[in-house]
Amino acid sequence: MAQTHDPAMPEPFKTSRLIHSPRARVFGAWMSPETVREWFSPKHFTVPRARVEPRVGGAFEVCMRAPDGQEHWSLGRFTELAPETRLVIDMRVPGPDGATLFTALTNVDFADAPGGTRVDVVQAYTFENPAIAEGMVKGAPEGWGTTLDKLDALVMGGGKT
Repeated sequence: MAQTHDPAMPEPFKTSRLIHSPRARVFGAWMSPETVREWFSPKHFTVPRARVEPRVGGAFEVCMRAPDGQEHWSLGRFTELAPETRLVIDMRVPGPDGATLFTALTNVDFADAPGGTRVDVVQAYTFENPAIAEGMVKGAPEGWGTTLDKLDALVMGGGKT
């Protein structure tokens, strides 16, 4: 039987990046709201509020503010946390009315690499409204790319990680 593609569940997004800093520092940048506010958003966005409770079941909640002032929340929980090695965050992204637009299961693996730390991100989505799926998934490469650029700049620059 032929398999059909469910638009509510597009293929997971995958990216890898060399971050030019030791693994402990890179992993540490995910572990406090102060550091998450400095880097966890695409280029031109800011993070005015974040809540990070680094334990399984703990919160990973981020408010990203667009240049036009619009705020976008990701409300997540750590489902796995292996210090300096791996983290998994189950996120829900609500729309302006509070209803879930989509969920994202984000797996992040950290490994020593020549010149720093290799960060591998795999993000699997489930969309409540498949009509918005295409635009969201198309933006993931640029969004994650510029977000990881900000992470690299922070940990190289001696920020508060």
